[in-house]
Amino acid sequence: MSVEESWEKIEQWIVRHAPDERALPGPCTPSGVQQLRDQLGVCLPEDVERSLLRHDGSGTTTIIPPGFTLLSAGDILKKRASWLRFAMTDDSNLSEADKPFIVPIAALSSNMLLVDTRTGRLGWWDIESPYSSEAQLPGGTLSSVLDFVGNLLASPRPWIAILPGDEEREATDAHPDLPRTLCWTEDELPAPH
Repeated sequence: MSVEESWEKIEQWIVRHAPDERALPGPCTPSGVQQLRDQLGVCLPEDVERSLLRHDGSGTTTIIPPGFTLLSAGDILKKRASWLRFAMTDDSNLSEADKPFIVPIAALSSNMLLVDTRTGRLGWWDIESPYSSEAQLPGGTLSSVLDFVGNLLASPRPWIAILPGDEEREATDAHPDLPRTLCWTEDELPAPH
């Protein structure tokens, strides 16, 4: 499935089940994507660029389980600067020569999903742990993760995501604290009436 088809399924779920969710951001412009490439000094994988051309990030909507928001072009630059400043210089999982090719594309608090621009593979980093080239998400690329989320949300309720390592997250529109929005929870919630 294409990035656009995956986004369409996600958008339809939000319209139908999460009407209180803030509107997803509009697209980044092609010139905005080019400016991002120029400022990063690397080309992003095609799926990341296509996602930005559909939505310039996901705003506050937690698209990727367990609760990652996709970054806008501007936030990619900010998070990358932060990541480069705080990434451990003695990180045995990542050489200094590799760092210019690693770009954050999603965040959950201080945790980041990063893409290796050479391979399109997603990695994981947080301020307390070294870089991991395995993001523990289905398929390991942004397009495969969006495909997974889109297909899950297009299926009948309950929307249970089985992540690598047998971790489960449920997509719900009935979270007691954030009803009528897209939430990913570990808790078993009662079926809506």
